[in-house]
Amino acid sequence: MTGRLHIVGLGPGGSEHRTAAAAAAVRDAEVVIGYGPYVDQCADLLDGQEVVRGAMGEEAARADEALRRAAAGARVALVSSGDAGVHGMAARTLARAAELAGEARPAIEVIPGVTAALAAGALLGAPLGDDFAALSLSDLQVAWDVVERRLAAVAAAGLALALYNPRSRTRTWQLERVLEVLRQHRAGDTPVAVVTDAARPGQRVERATLATLDPGAVTMRSLVVVAGDSGRVAGEWLVAQRGARSEGAAQAGRGAEVPA
Repeated sequence: MTGRLHIVGLGPGGSEHRTAAAAAAVRDAEVVIGYGPYVDQCADLLDGQEVVRGAMGEEAARADEALRRAAAGARVALVSSGDAGVHGMAARTLARAAELAGEARPAIEVIPGVTAALAAGALLGAPLGDDFAALSLSDLQVAWDVVERRLAAVAAAGLALALYNPRSRTRTWQLERVLEVLRQHRAGDTPVAVVTDAARPGQRVERATLATLDPGAVTMRSLVVVAGDSGRVAGEWLVAQRGARSEGAAQAGRGAEVPA
């Protein structure tokens, strides 16, 4: 068998944030499979490959198709935006591959990419310089009570948060509830930023606080960054220094009144 499956993280947007390994995997592939916009993201690497485009919600079918093609001998690139292992195609595809036996399971390699949290963090400064958590707010595959339980736990822990899939045309009330949960654990003046289309045309950064954030400014293409206990505004940047602790967080720890 000469086939091989590369599960490729393309990075957040333009080619300047795409790794050389990711570019090589797509260029060398005979078949490129992915959600349509992600295939478009690597269009500059396509030159004669067979392209299989999919729609949102067809992730399982794409994983199966990629495994089938690679097992049959093709060099396949299954592409994801950002990092394929962070809310991408890697976990689903590897889990399905583990169920295959013998020649039905091709050789597989995961190619890492720059995930949205890192791209957004770089635009803001260094908000993830201390411990942080990345959560998806989508409840399409995970029940909302599970999402909210995880959110409450990390909110109480004082970690900086990178919130993926924060809002869509049909999921609007969830972000309002997220803000309610966060305000139960953190001061209203906690820095928050909404980064939309990071490293893509139309890139937009909007800064706010937990008290002033406008949910209407958030889309499915946004990532919401919430400062942790050690996060602070330093000039034009949002930074988090390990070992530091914001004045508001220190007051909260002593039981003092925190501005809402």
